[in-house]
Parts: sequence; C-alpha cells; structure tokens
Amino acid sequence: MACLCGSICLCPGEKDRNQVTAEPTRRLMLAAAGAGAGSLALAGCRGITVLGPRPKPGADVVTLNHAIAAEELMIGRYRLALDALSSDGRHSPATTKSGKTQSGTRDLVLVAALLSEHREHLAQMRERLVLPPRLATASPRPSPTPPAAPRGRHAIMASLAAAEVAASDRLIGWLPVMPPALAQLMASIAASEAAHVVHLGYGRLAP
Repeated sequence: MACLCGSICLCPGEKDRNQVTAEPTRRLMLAAAGAGAGSLALAGCRGITVLGPRPKPGADVVTLNHAIAAEELMIGRYRLALDALSSDGRHSPATTKSGKTQSGTRDLVLVAALLSEHREHLAQMRERLVLPPRLATASPRPSPTPPAAPRGRHAIMASLAAAEVAASDRLIGWLPVMPPALAQLMASIAASEAAHVVHLGYGRLAP
C-alpha cells in the first residue's frame, strides 16, 4: 500500500508478521552462536581429552616397567641379605681376626658383587624406558619392599638363589612381547641371573 509520502510501506499487521518470522531466526542464530561458544569453552576445559581417551602405554612399556620393579625388589633383597650376613658373621662363634667367619666373608664379598651387577641391570633397563611427558613428569612410584631376610647364612643364600631362579624365568616369559633390541637385553639379564644361582652355590636350581 502507499503511504502519505507516496512511498511503499508495510501496514502494522504486515510489520508484525515480518517480526514474527524474523525474530525466531535471530534467536536461532544467537542460540547457535552461544552453543558454539559453549562447545569451545568445554573443549578448552577438557583439553586433549575432547579428542578421545588418552592412548595407553604399549605392552612392551608395561612389561619393562614390571621388569624394573622386579629388579628394584631384587636389589632390596640383596641389601637386606648383606645386612643379615654382616650381623650373622659378628655373632658366629668361629670368627677370624676381622670378626667374621671365613665362609661368612666369602658370602659377603659374593653378595656384594652380585648386588653390583643387579644395579647395573637396573640402570640398563631404565635407560631403555622412554615415557611420554605426562608420565615422565609424574611422581615416581615408591620402590617395592622386599621380605625380611631369613636367619642363618645358608637360608639367606638359598633365598637369594630361589629369587634369582624366579627372576630369570619371569624375564624369559616376557621375551615374546618385547621388541628385538629390548628382548636381547632381557635375555642377557635372564642368563646373568641364572648364572647367579650357580655362584650362590645352588646350581641344581638354575634354569
């Protein structure tokens, strides 16, 4: 219709109809914009998890972690064995001038040497463990606590020999899930621990 100024205009009813159809469109646009902003904010809060669950460490990493924990436990066993052998030597009736039995002295030297080898094994395994930053910066887990050493020199040496047999068997069982380079290291350590059984005087137990 024509208005008084001669131009085309909308009557009040037509204006209302245009507003009714336009306003929902504007509201939908605002709602969509708000939803988009909310999604971005949520993604920012959730970080990388918005992309899905974090990948878990591979089987070789998990197994190497288990091997490291087992080696730490073995080192703890040897340290307690050294303390127990030292105490047993001081209280033995047949002692040398140094205050220890000759057999006890040999055992102390042997156990100390084997402990040194286990520390080298642990260092070699730790060098092979490469963790993602989120795990590398996490608080280190506590070292496992070994059982108390038995009483008596023979019982101490026998317990160490049994632990070495179990460790060698465990490492051999893990070889199939290890990549070739790491499997070679594990096989070498398993052979070394089997040799420890012989050095401890229990070759019949060796794998």
